[in-house]
Amino acid sequence: MKLKCTFDFVDMGDEIIAVPIGPNSDEIGGVFKLNKEGMEILKLLNDGLSREEVIDHLSSTYDNNRTELENYVDKTIGIFQQAGILIE
Repeated sequence: MKLKCTFDFVDMGDEIIAVPIGPNSDEIGGVFKLNKEGMEILKLLNDGLSREEVIDHLSSTYDNNRTELENYVDKTIGIFQQAGILIE
């Protein structure tokens, strides 16, 4: 799984704005509003981590149930897929 382009992040307090930058950024339909967890997942994908590596990283960082993390990551990745920012 790979992102179509890289993203820069702007912390607006209550929400994070993900701004597509670089090659292929013109294929993305604008900016994305994210919560802090969504931003972290997008940053990890932006760094080239796979779904499994994202889950491993989050489970080693946070004290959450792994199944809950898997479900949240899958839901978030699904949103990114619907937005057309992922290349399979």
